[in-house]
Amino acid sequence: MFIDANSLKVADNHLRNADHIMAGIIKAVGPCTLTLDNSPFRMLVKSVTGQQLSVSAARSIWNRFIVINGSKRVSPASLHRINDRSLRAAGLSRAKIASIRCIQQTFMSHTLTAAMLRRLPNDEVKSQLMKLRGVGPWTSDMFLMFALGRLDVLPIGDLGIANAIKEFYCQGQNATPSLMLTIGEQWSPFRTIASWYCWQGLDLLRAGNLCMRNLAN
Repeated sequence: MFIDANSLKVADNHLRNADHIMAGIIKAVGPCTLTLDNSPFRMLVKSVTGQQLSVSAARSIWNRFIVINGSKRVSPASLHRINDRSLRAAGLSRAKIASIRCIQQTFMSHTLTAAMLRRLPNDEVKSQLMKLRGVGPWTSDMFLMFALGRLDVLPIGDLGIANAIKEFYCQGQNATPSLMLTIGEQWSPFRTIASWYCWQGLDLLRAGNLCMRNLAN
């Protein structure tokens, strides 16, 4: 299954029935509005630009990148026309530029293509992507979720997911990766959707619009 209107409805019902805490988060957040990027290449480049940055900082750099790219249509060809000095001016580090150039060359040579990646299972997608310079587990997970629409991805390396599990499931205590995976087992095969709700629920909690007491009932 992949992310579409029907799978979102099935996921919502499953998560509500499997986990009473998640049911409370879903009630507070409302229907899942997760959307996919219809350009896997663009999504991969965007994920690299946003590595280890706050949401606001990542958005600012990406917006500057789109300006120098000339449009929201990002391709190996459009990247080829941009020099490294312009990328630096947009706020990208030298390491991220090197990573983006590696991705550009790999897709331009058709060593990897979106069509190839769509045919592969999750583990093999991650294996192929992590051969690219600067692409690790987090970037690969974001690609699986937001480019390929895979439903059962739990990005345990994501700070937002770690903080959400800490607050909602561990009484403010940090969770180990193994504990995060254990907690996430009840969400399978819809861990992508549960992750989205964790992000949204954490935003509500930090804004004072979600009461932890309500989740315990």
